[in-house]
Amino acid sequence: MFASNSRIVVHAGSHCCGAEEFQAALGASRHVLAEAGVDLAYPGRGGAEGGRFDCAFPEPRHQFSDICDHVAAIGGALASSYRGAERFLISEHDLAGRMAGLLGGRFYPTARQRAEALRAALGRPVDRLVMVVKPYDTLFVTAWRRFALDRQMEPFADYAPAMMNFSGGWTEVVEALRDGLEARHVTILAERPAPQELLAHLLPGFRAPHLALPHRTPEITESAIAMVQRHYRQGGRFAPGQRDRILAFHARQPQLPREAGFAGLPLADLRGRFVADLDTIAQMRGVDVVGNLVPAMAAE
Repeated sequence: MFASNSRIVVHAGSHCCGAEEFQAALGASRHVLAEAGVDLAYPGRGGAEGGRFDCAFPEPRHQFSDICDHVAAIGGALASSYRGAERFLISEHDLAGRMAGLLGGRFYPTARQRAEALRAALGRPVDRLVMVVKPYDTLFVTAWRRFALDRQMEPFADYAPAMMNFSGGWTEVVEALRDGLEARHVTILAERPAPQELLAHLLPGFRAPHLALPHRTPEITESAIAMVQRHYRQGGRFAPGQRDRILAFHARQPQLPREAGFAGLPLADLRGRFVADLDTIAQMRGVDVVGNLVPAMAAE
């Protein structure tokens, strides 16, 4: 399927770590990237063209008995996206698993099976894997806030106990993706990069064209979440673009104090676990950890 001299690079987009922004930049820049010798496969957010294979990955409900069907679906999307370029960039925002599991303290338990499905569809090992990771405390809070924009949610405090005692973690996910994809080199970014910087990590030494940067989504504020949740509780629905207008309006207003989050010993435990896991990841074969952890966590 792939030319013998082609290089396959995978961006395993993790939730709340800028994957959507990066994929939007790829979509806006797909023609200049193609001219530079880069083929793309990605979900194609914002109406952009791309290989839509995110929904084809195996989930627990399938029990992996029909893995061949998943491989065929992923392979079909890859085949429609690859046109013979020397570099094939795959960006999948759900590669490790669905975000919903985080609410119940399940930290991407199907990462290995999903990686193995992509590896089988590719028919060869991956040359480079790049992933952005986020401290556990901010990842869990951000996941809840994202869900709170889409549906009526219980208070964050109801989910916090399961999150504080979550199973798995970044160590297990990185190992599962590395081994499942048979990735020859893995880069883990401890700070959220700009799209151009992320592209440089995916294609080191390649003079990539400048990406067209999409409009950034307005900040998700406490007051915006409160209004959105009130709307859901009253049985309301949002017209297209209405939520974004609410977010943009409240981002310009005086802010309520942030109530959802961890504090005290739970916060210290989660941050300590993240630091320890990054240290373990840095010792893994074929894995580089990039980024200054302390400023990254302070910025969160």
